[in-house]
Amino acid sequence: MAVAFRRSLAASILCASLLLGSAGAAVASPFITPHGVGALRLGATAKALHTKGLIGGLRKGCELDPGQRVAPLRAPLKGWAVFESGQAGLHAFTVEGGAETARHIGIGSTATEARKAYPHALYEAPGTAQPFPVGFLWVPSLSKPQMTMIIEPGTRQVEAISVPAPNFCE
Repeated sequence: MAVAFRRSLAASILCASLLLGSAGAAVASPFITPHGVGALRLGATAKALHTKGLIGGLRKGCELDPGQRVAPLRAPLKGWAVFESGQAGLHAFTVEGGAETARHIGIGSTATEARKAYPHALYEAPGTAQPFPVGFLWVPSLSKPQMTMIIEPGTRQVEAISVPAPNFCE
């Protein structure tokens, strides 16, 4: 009986440690894809995304596109959602933290790591894409970007990932 009790106790301790170990494990970052990030999807309406708690309130966007609206992404993401004038849904977004690509490139990855992960993408080193001081990794190309990594000039690290391309305003 003592042996059976010890086995039962050992099994209980093992189960408890497995449960506690999985509960303490880090939650995986959402993946950035050409279609969205986590539950945030291109084409979704601002109202639907706001109702789901994925974005904050809408604000005026670029003054060169008077109808454009932007909204901050909600945690765990950091960044912006862009809604173009005359379009019903999410047009683009930029992630500045809280997610990575399926190839494990995220904010803080080096340009070298990003280029190895996306070898067929067009790379423009910082300072070569005038008038911008930052660099770009256009996945798969500049003419048809699905995802764009913005490379910080000083550190040569990914500082943001935009889908499909960054939203620049003067």
